[in-house]
Amino acid sequence: MFSSLIFDWSGTLCDDLTLTLQATNYVISQYKLPALTREQFRAEFQLPYPAYYSWKTPGVPIEELEDHYRHILNSPEAEPVTVLPHAREFLDYCRARGIRCFILSSMDSLAFDRQAKELGVFDYFEGIHTGILNKEAHIHSLLAQHGLDPHQTAFIGDMQHDMAAAHCAGVCAIGVLTGYNNAAQLCEASPDLVVPHLGALQTLMQRSDSLLPGEQVQLHGLSFTCRLGVPDDERATPQPVQADVTITPPASFGDMKDDLAHTIDYDVLSRRLIELAQAEPTALLETLAHKLAVCCVREFGATASTVQLRKFILPNTDFVSATAHARK
Repeated sequence: MFSSLIFDWSGTLCDDLTLTLQATNYVISQYKLPALTREQFRAEFQLPYPAYYSWKTPGVPIEELEDHYRHILNSPEAEPVTVLPHAREFLDYCRARGIRCFILSSMDSLAFDRQAKELGVFDYFEGIHTGILNKEAHIHSLLAQHGLDPHQTAFIGDMQHDMAAAHCAGVCAIGVLTGYNNAAQLCEASPDLVVPHLGALQTLMQRSDSLLPGEQVQLHGLSFTCRLGVPDDERATPQPVQADVTITPPASFGDMKDDLAHTIDYDVLSRRLIELAQAEPTALLETLAHKLAVCCVREFGATASTVQLRKFILPNTDFVSATAHARK
C-alpha cells in the first residue's frame, strides 16, 4: 500500500499524554492559571503549540514557556512515557515489508532521542525530524531530502495539524485515535483514513498485501501449432498459436533458496502446455486458454496463472486473442 510512512510521535507511537498534561499544568501554574483536567486539555490543545501557549499565556515569550516545560521533562517526578499498544508490532511489520519509516514531530529533539532510545524504537527510523513547530511548512523538505514519492507515502498522526500537513504535501493522511484529538476533532481535518490504533492499520495493510499479485514468472511468445477453430475446415489443419503465460509460484522468490525444487520448472511447464493444446481439437480459443490456465494451477502448483492465447486467422488484424485466469 505504501513504500514510506511518516509518523508523528506523541499520541501516535508513544503515550505521553499524562506527561504533557503534567508539563502544561506546570507551565501555566507559573502564571497563576488553574490546572487543566485531562478532558479539558484534550478538548483545547492544538498544534503548532506556540499558538496554543500564546493563547493560554498571552505576552509570554515562547522560550520562557519552553524552559518551564523542559523543567518537567527533565524532572525525576516526570510521568512515565510508554510505547502505545500495537506500535512496536506495527514498526516490526514495516521493517519486514521494507517500508521506510520517518519521524515528523514537534517534540523537543533531545527529549525525543531520550524517549525513543529508552523505549527501544529509535533504530526503526531512517530519518528523524523533531522540534518542528510547523509541520505543514517542513513536510515538503522531508519528502525532498529523502526522495519520497508523495503518492506512495502516508503521514500517520493523532492531531488535526498532522492531517493538514499531509494534505499540504499531497500524501495520504491517516489519523489514529490513540492520542490528543478525538474522532470528531480529527474528522474536522478531513483525514483519508481514521483507525482506532496502529494494529487496525496493520490489519488493513496486510489485507491489501493479500490482494496484490505475488512474484511472478512469465513465458512470452510460447509458439506451437494445434487444431483450433469453430468451422470443421479450420480445425482440419493445425494453425500457429502463441501464448503468453504468467504464473505465481507457490513460494516467494526469497524462500526458494536457489533450488529448482521450490519453484515451477518452466521448461517442463511449457512442454506440458503444448502437449495439452495438441491433444485434441478445440473449437473456441477461450476454451483452450482456460484449459491451459487451469493446468498451471492444478498440475504445477501455481497459486495463480494467466494465459493469453493469440491466433492469426482474420484478415486485416494482427491477431485474435483470449485471456484466461485461474487461481488456487
